[in-house]
Amino acid sequence: MKKIVIALGLFVFLSISGCGYKEGTVNTAQKSYLFFSGNVKNVEVSIDEGKRFSVLGGQKNQYALKPGKHKIEVYREGKIIVKREVYIGEDISKEIEVK
Repeated sequence: MKKIVIALGLFVFLSISGCGYKEGTVNTAQKSYLFFSGNVKNVEVSIDEGKRFSVLGGQKNQYALKPGKHKIEVYREGKIIVKREVYIGEDISKEIEVK
């Protein structure tokens, strides 16, 4: 009888302790990047018709966004100087040249 109780207790203990193991993969957030080159002095940018914001030029100043198709508008003194639709893949940096 004692052996049955010990065996049953060991079985229950092993069954319960095995329930805490989790298996799977970790998915990081998908991001792509946009950067501006050329004459970015006094420009504002709108992405997907969102709120305009000022940008800094160069590849070191990248702006993160979700992968996919985006509408990019660059303004200087209230006038559109660049209007472009771009597709940016995951983990890709896309350059927008401003003249």
